[in-house]
Amino acid sequence: MKQEKLESILESARKRFGKYGIQKTSLDEIARMARVAKATIYNYFGSKDQVYLEVLNLEVNDIIENISTVVEKATSPVDKLKAFLHAKFHYMKDAMNILNLDREGIDALLPKTGNIRDRLFAKEVNILRAIFEKGMDEGIFCIANVILTAQAIAYALRGFETTWLLRENDSEIEIYLENLSDVLCKGVLVRELAV
Repeated sequence: MKQEKLESILESARKRFGKYGIQKTSLDEIARMARVAKATIYNYFGSKDQVYLEVLNLEVNDIIENISTVVEKATSPVDKLKAFLHAKFHYMKDAMNILNLDREGIDALLPKTGNIRDRLFAKEVNILRAIFEKGMDEGIFCIANVILTAQAIAYALRGFETTWLLRENDSEIEIYLENLSDVLCKGVLVRELAV
């Protein structure tokens, strides 16, 4: 029963925060939606800020788990890179609260959100690093600095999140991702030199 209440609170909070933001969401609304007493939320979390941080952590965990699963299924490093790009945007679209961080400027109100966003970034960089290292081991990619390349791509993708996910439809995003995949792969694929 305890786990069910916890999950109900977090799912209700995720929906409310995603739709209205942290500032316009009250614990009363979350409690009503989760069908628990407001005191129950305080017992589990202590404050609305803590509920919000937990929702963000769950979203990050879900994003990374889903991206990792998709990437693991791909066989070649090129396919893994493409899978990463598509999965990142597919699962980020569902993570409405992570996307709201940039729009609402929440990090100024609740500085711990920056740590959560940094954790997501670090995990994405690690996934990209592993893809690039596999590609280099197989002689497919030629990258001078794997970590720097992974970070550069992760930063670029982070910038695209708010532009693409908030302003474009799914078919347009897919076109952008295909073009981005082509640019990345053609820019890092080993080419035979003309003699």
